[in-house]
Amino acid sequence: MPTRKTQRTTKSTTGSPRGLKISSRRPASREPEFGGMTVREAGRKGGLIGGRKGGLAVKAERGREFYQEIGRKGGQRVRDLIAAGKKTEERAPARRRHS
Repeated sequence: MPTRKTQRTTKSTTGSPRGLKISSRRPASREPEFGGMTVREAGRKGGLIGGRKGGLAVKAERGREFYQEIGRKGGQRVRDLIAAGKKTEERAPARRRHS
């Protein structure tokens, strides 16, 4: 069986738009593809529109007593849970651990 040689031709890529190779990589730009703004821009815009949010805003709106009240409620809930755990521990018979 005779071997067949294939002839490779090289085409000049200058002058012809068909011969130009186009990169499949996306151009590195600072503009985001989707959404329209970067995280930094969104943070800056949020600060300008809504002002500072969080604990200081709540403190200014509701006062110090609000935090004292929710702290008492949280502490009471923890005490209740600890007491309930101790009651169930007392009721349940002692289990032997496997060694």
